[in-house]
Amino acid sequence: MRLHRFYTTEQINPQSEIVIYSAELVNQIRKVFRLKTGDSVVLFDGLGSDYECVIDRFGEGSKIKSDNTIFLHVATTKRSAFLPAREIILCAGIVKRDTFEWIVEKATELGVTKIIPIIAERSEKKALNGVRLKKIAIEASEQSGRGNVPEIHPIISLKEAVEWVSAKKINAVAFHTEGEVLARRDFASEVSPRYQLEVFIGPEGGWSHDEIDLFHKNKIPVVCLGNQVLRSETAVVSALSVLVFGN
Repeated sequence: MRLHRFYTTEQINPQSEIVIYSAELVNQIRKVFRLKTGDSVVLFDGLGSDYECVIDRFGEGSKIKSDNTIFLHVATTKRSAFLPAREIILCAGIVKRDTFEWIVEKATELGVTKIIPIIAERSEKKALNGVRLKKIAIEASEQSGRGNVPEIHPIISLKEAVEWVSAKKINAVAFHTEGEVLARRDFASEVSPRYQLEVFIGPEGGWSHDEIDLFHKNKIPVVCLGNQVLRSETAVVSALSVLVFGN
């Protein structure tokens, strides 16, 4: 039987008793999944290990509200099933809320290190719920067996993102329908897995002419996946799949 897997912000010490204080996490374990004393769960703290833990008791403790506390001990420790080999930063043009949330979920499953929402010229929406996006990233990490959780960066402009790339001299690539076909360039094999790679994918309608010029001026390669026009969310999954699994 597959054990339920949960992320905790508290660093886990396998030699010490684990105490979960998070009301939301306690509610999931106790009320949603109806787990009891003696049941096992898998916890991970984002540092690359999975800990199979046994629930010792609920809410016994002097100053701690009983309904919001679980005490556990670590039974076994193993390396998480999936840890991203390359540090990929996704700069995604903001699209409608549901679609962007789907992008966060799939980018997390594919191993993106950081997700940066970008206000582009063709972004119809200018705001997102960062707390909800973080929750989606955590849930996707729990489900996929990933050993860490990507950072959700505050919204910034494309100009700010490009300037940061240039200043830090980070490898970057921008996807656009009129770019060079990625397969011909073999960009994935040009960049060592040890280095960061920043990936720019535009909103519905793609990048504007001025934004493409901005990429060119900052020597960021502009590439495409083929002749077809992809929706933003399809482009994210397709591009990341090539870059993650391409080498």
